[in-house]
Amino acid sequence: MHFTKITYEDLGFLNGIRNLYAEEFLHDSRTFSLFETHTWFHSTKPDYWIIWEEDERVGYFRLSNHSKENHNIYIGADIHPVFAGQGLGYKSYKEFMSFLFSEKEYDLNKISLEVLATNKRAIHLYKKLGFVQEGCKRQEVLKGDTYIDSIIMSILKEEFIK
Repeated sequence: MHFTKITYEDLGFLNGIRNLYAEEFLHDSRTFSLFETHTWFHSTKPDYWIIWEEDERVGYFRLSNHSKENHNIYIGADIHPVFAGQGLGYKSYKEFMSFLFSEKEYDLNKISLEVLATNKRAIHLYKKLGFVQEGCKRQEVLKGDTYIDSIIMSILKEEFIK
């Protein structure tokens, strides 16, 4: 398994996965055209990484809210449904977090994430990885006619290394 910074050529792959998961698993339910994704990519220069298993793209990581001052960052990932249930989420998080905690460019002490309370599979994965729940944003996201809590979780460098 390895990771590469996202490129223009990866945007169709990213767009397809993101649109598949938007309604059920993401905080933002909107879907985007490939043109909108290209515009977003060129205007924001996002810190996204493609997850590779051998020579095949299997998913991506998204990083945001990097605070160099406080040595923390937010993380999220999506694995293509074809590869779901094969342990690649766990494996990729372990390897990517190891990279992030050791990478001088990021200089991290803490990695955080938010997950919808309805995403039990992801919550189980994050707990298995060592993330702990820090809080809950009650009724944070409206999906259809239902409000869903957003669970805030994090892991510290010292916890990950153990």
